Amino acid sequence: MSNSGCNGSHYIPEEILINILSRLPVKSLIRFICVCKLWSSLIRSSRFIGMHLNRNVTNHAHAFIIALHESRRKPKFCYTLFSNETFEPCLKIKHPSTWPKIIGPKIEIHGSSNGLVCLSYELGNLDTAIYLCNLSIQKHVVLPPTSILCLPCPEYVTYAFGFHPGLNDYKVVRLLMFSEGNHCIEVEVYSLSTNSWKRIDAIPASIKTMVLHYDQCAFFNGVAYFIMKKEDATYCFVSFDTDSEVFEEFLLPDAVVDGIESMLDNCKELIAEYKGSICLLQSNLDFRAGNDYIDMWLLQEKSFKKLLTVYLPGKRSFYPLAIRMSNELLVGYPCGSYLCSYNLETKQVTETGIKLAVDRYNDYHAHTYVESLVLLRE
Repeated sequence: MSNSGCNGSHYIPEEILINILSRLPVKSLIRFICVCKLWSSLIRSSRFIGMHLNRNVTNHAHAFIIALHESRRKPKFCYTLFSNETFEPCLKIKHPSTWPKIIGPKIEIHGSSNGLVCLSYELGNLDTAIYLCNLSIQKHVVLPPTSILCLPCPEYVTYAFGFHPGLNDYKVVRLLMFSEGNHCIEVEVYSLSTNSWKRIDAIPASIKTMVLHYDQCAFFNGVAYFIMKKEDATYCFVSFDTDSEVFEEFLLPDAVVDGIESMLDNCKELIAEYKGSICLLQSNLDFRAGNDYIDMWLLQEKSFKKLLTVYLPGKRSFYPLAIRMSNELLVGYPCGSYLCSYNLETKQVTETGIKLAVDRYNDYHAHTYVESLVLLRE
């Protein structure tokens, strides 16, 4: 590509220009689209969008925390992007006129991946609109209607959202539980590349009758993960590969099952990606020592292996919310209302000063977010 189409870049080789631009925040790049046709074409190219995203993900650049927090201003409860370094509020999540108002605990955020956030408003039935939103460039996609027809209103709906690197596609896995008649679940998968849902017919009988435990799920490398309960009241870890459409079951550690069955309010689970592996974190209480702790387990070779136990001196009733910057755990305390960051390697605790708010299910939420240009070409 020649630079002759842009007077301001006569003496800048293209590779150097790309290297410079790929380091900039999205806000600057959107402005630079108007500089000239060359820069517009370059910034909108798939190659540049991928390079910019990869740099941000690898270097943790232009990264943020999304949290439903309690503000001193109106609206009192809102989703906001907070700086990854200073934890200062950077952007209140606003909405285009085609969205419902993104304010308050009625909004559901179902995942964040590569600058896209999957969210819905007042989730509860199959008619609820689902959005994939790029907050950085204020673009969004409204997902089409469900592929599941002629079924009663589901008792419960949950979503897992993420990027499938093998297919270079974004996927949304929707799991629905029905209780009318014989209990059963249904699963369908949305693909951004085709903008369509696909109903999954080949669900093993043993899984089709399971019940979802809590609203805890995750998506990593094209695979969705859930904690579920069998008909015989035993708990297991279930994965669903969105490419092969194969389900798998894994045994949960006895300590995790004991925590789930204890029904304690401070016993919470988190499924997350940690250094290229899927991990399961669970908060609990050691009654003998009187200490709260978080156990972290890695799924390796189809079984869970204990990695570490996290203690936060001086803090009680805390539980895991997300993993950011590859090695930092976001923790809510007490009972989730204050947010701190715990470095899993140095064991350093950093107070964020962010006061979290609860959603309509009385839960706290925090997600990681990285700027990207995904959806710019749409």
